[in-house]
Amino acid sequence: MNYQPKKLIKDIDPNDVQKFKESFNINTKVLTEGDEGYEKSILRWADNAIKKAGIVVQATCLEDIVKTVNFANKNNLDFATCCGGHSTSGSSSSEGGIVLDMRKLNKVRVDAEKKLIYAQGGALFGEVDSEAWKHGLATVGGIVHHTGIGGLSLGGGFGHLTSKHGLTIDNIMGATIVTADGEVRELSANKNEDLFWAIRGCGINFGVVYEFIFKAHEQKEVFAGLLLFPAEKLDSLVEAFNLWLKVRGVDENASFLFNRFPPENKPTIGVLLFSNDPSEQVFREKFSLIYKCGEPIIEKVERMSYPELNMLVSQTNDYGDRKAMLNAQINCLNISSIRKVYDSYIKFTNENPETSQTDIVFDLHSAEKFAAIPPDSTAFHPRKQIYNVVIIQRWKNEHDDKIVYNWAKSIQNILSKDGDETLYVNFVDTSDYEEYDEKKLKNGWGENFERLKELKRKYDPNVFFRKGAVIFP
Repeated sequence: MNYQPKKLIKDIDPNDVQKFKESFNINTKVLTEGDEGYEKSILRWADNAIKKAGIVVQATCLEDIVKTVNFANKNNLDFATCCGGHSTSGSSSSEGGIVLDMRKLNKVRVDAEKKLIYAQGGALFGEVDSEAWKHGLATVGGIVHHTGIGGLSLGGGFGHLTSKHGLTIDNIMGATIVTADGEVRELSANKNEDLFWAIRGCGINFGVVYEFIFKAHEQKEVFAGLLLFPAEKLDSLVEAFNLWLKVRGVDENASFLFNRFPPENKPTIGVLLFSNDPSEQVFREKFSLIYKCGEPIIEKVERMSYPELNMLVSQTNDYGDRKAMLNAQINCLNISSIRKVYDSYIKFTNENPETSQTDIVFDLHSAEKFAAIPPDSTAFHPRKQIYNVVIIQRWKNEHDDKIVYNWAKSIQNILSKDGDETLYVNFVDTSDYEEYDEKKLKNGWGENFERLKELKRKYDPNVFFRKGAVIFP
């Protein structure tokens, strides 16, 4: 691949940089190291994703996006877009390049009559949830309320409502995007259809999204919460979940995870249960198989609003520390493999106590809705019953980075026999520990990969957008 290496701000004529900074109006801050607000602007969810940007543009309007993309592309600058800043590999950051900070572009408005949500690209899902809830509506979004809508939506998007309403991308009705050439393009089923197809599952390969239009659905209060079981209940819980999967409906969802419960960091099995009905009786009937496993150590379940549901696990997914997220996709709950994963988790966290806040999460979404959509109808390809296993690593010291990463790869290998090599694009990031691997990208996009390469040649032939799971044409 013969693509020009990206330049940094220090490589650009200082006069050109100064003219660029002075071209913005008074409402838009353009920050460099030493400026008030600069250090806060480069903060990210994971400490290892924090990089010293050469310039941070805190956009306040569409023109700011166009201007920043044009300047960065003209000068072949390393470029990153930051919405929620949750990327653990640093794809929302730049070491010495230019960062387009979208977080001031976070307005959300709802057309209750048409059941549409218009959300600027820098909004968080918590902001989308809160505004939609005022009208008794909701859309499919992330389960951590401080997740940005941009990154999650472009890669696919799983949430509590996936079983009933599909993926986040299945609920995108349109978007306004700025492509590498600085053009503003409106996308929908009837406008720029090729790009509209691509952004629904392509990751951050084709442009900066100024605004998303989401389909909204009528939403009532729900009954949900968290249970904590002793580790010796693992086998019975997996058996119970396998029985539940045979009878589950689209108005319920469950996840379970391996974690260590503070302050003693004792190994436990956490369970998150969600019933899309406000009745406690309905909740307990739906999850009676889980409760038959025995009395939980902790039970915190209650009636709540949909925005509150998406805050249940936010506290344990707070900012700080070094983090990495890898995933595996499995098509069954194999107790033998799950036991191996658990034993490896216990051994690793015992030997590396600073990783004790690491979790392994098994998300049990039903694919009934999103698997009914043909794989070639959007860029997102794995339209089949899969369960996402998310390895959420958390640790303190940089010298442990490679150890933690290699361990997560070993977990992926254990689970590989229970699925295939399909990967969820939102967890395929370019990192310091991986070379470009086209085979991995083919596994993520399947038969859609060649079409995505063609579109990359058309809209971004020089690979200006070069973060995350990068498509090289």
